[in-house]
Amino acid sequence: MKTDSKISCMVCDKALDNMEYTSRSNGTKVEVHPMNGLHFRTYGHYGSTIFDPMGTGEYLDVAICDECIMKNLNKVRGSGVNDLFDFADMVERHG
Repeated sequence: MKTDSKISCMVCDKALDNMEYTSRSNGTKVEVHPMNGLHFRTYGHYGSTIFDPMGTGEYLDVAICDECIMKNLNKVRGSGVNDLFDFADMVERHG
């Protein structure tokens, strides 16, 4: 089932329109899809001193708006980062 909600950017606190989908398999897991932003889900991490629930199924959802990603490209890592730099160059050239 799809519902509309809001999720805030964890960097600038901008409210992003969010499409949530409840999983058909168990009816409880919510898929998060912020508009004009990215979503990240973690089930914990060995290096974290605040959240590593060790197989309980608990998770945290985080959203970051596209604008904050673009303002902080120098901190972004991964195989897709070059596409972001190309996009930033195109926006700058064409306004």
